[in-house]
Amino acid sequence: FFLVWRFAIEPDCQRGLGGVEAQAEAAGSRSFGILAAMGLGEEERFDLVDEDCRLVGSTKPRSEVHRDGDWHQAVHVWVLFHDTWRVVMQRRCKHKDSWPLMWDISAAGHVTAGGVPLETAKRELAEELGLEFPDNAFRYLFRNKQEFRGEFHGKAFVNNEFNHVFAVTLRQELPRHAYRLQAEEVDDVKHIALSELGALLREGDEKHVTYLAGLGRQGGALENAKYTELFRLEREEVEDSRWVEAQVNGCRAYYLDCGDAGLCSGD
Repeated sequence: FFLVWRFAIEPDCQRGLGGVEAQAEAAGSRSFGILAAMGLGEEERFDLVDEDCRLVGSTKPRSEVHRDGDWHQAVHVWVLFHDTWRVVMQRRCKHKDSWPLMWDISAAGHVTAGGVPLETAKRELAEELGLEFPDNAFRYLFRNKQEFRGEFHGKAFVNNEFNHVFAVTLRQELPRHAYRLQAEEVDDVKHIALSELGALLREGDEKHVTYLAGLGRQGGALENAKYTELFRLEREEVEDSRWVEAQVNGCRAYYLDCGDAGLCSGD
């Protein structure tokens, strides 16, 4: 089968999705951000952007960004299984500063200061689920503008964020033992049909992250949100040569190569 992506890719932020020019990562790793949220270690910083996702030339600590509602960037990575058309979802740990113990995207994370979306996507998938794949496995889908205001653990939480959404498509479902879950981030994983997930979100299922229910603007109609493009993906025939073999924690897997079309970088 072949994947047909029936939507136009939005222009990316000023920094770009990858490339040689800016692949430096911020000095503070994601784990430092977790410790900072717990009152320990150095807090990660984000590049601030404007409402059109253009860099404004300044950075700010994570906690202040979510307190003040500054615009910033993040990545969403969906692992999609071609044989069953199911996706991986992770359940967030109870100590997370937002949406604790709720089912979320396969892997996600902020683009830290000096970082770029593609490198961030690779890092988050490897850190959170233990799944490592090269650049050409990451298909850039679209950019989503998310606005959210709520409260978690008795504290206000504002998330004005541009989500760079990627897909990693595997030919067959992974067995449970292929995952290496990041204990401080991920409580569990599950596989769910893409159509079933869409139905749950339309119903407002309380076990799944509420920002996906709005899919773009808090309280917005699902049908009018950018993120609905994920649920419009269709499956058709794929040439065998497009599947690339990889070893994933001792398991053989085949990922869909998107590199020839230059789609990893969003070009």
